[in-house]
Amino acid sequence: MSVPPGTLTDDFRDAVIGFYGEILGWREIEQLRLPDRMTIAVGKDCYVNLRERDDAATYRGYDHVGVLVRSEDDLRRLWNDLDQHHPEVTLRPISQTGGTLTFRLQHLIPLAVEVQFFG
Repeated sequence: MSVPPGTLTDDFRDAVIGFYGEILGWREIEQLRLPDRMTIAVGKDCYVNLRERDDAATYRGYDHVGVLVRSEDDLRRLWNDLDQHHPEVTLRPISQTGGTLTFRLQHLIPLAVEVQFFG
């Protein structure tokens, strides 16, 4: 996902990894670090790139990265933690369709993160 030039400061990187590392276990892949690129391991086999670009995209709210959790309890525990301890996060309520529970959060990175459990 693209971000405006000057975004990927050390402080920004620390904030992103501090937050998403704590709640989802994300970490920066240091071997791929460039001044204008931040590559974030978001699981064992997946990553997300943040890249500074003069023509950074405009995101309109639907755009998101999906994250699966192992249980309904994990999803509810994460939502409750965010709600109680992270007022800086834009947090949508949990919704349920059939056995699928989901919620979205938005913080620091341009795309929302949609957390899902498929029951």
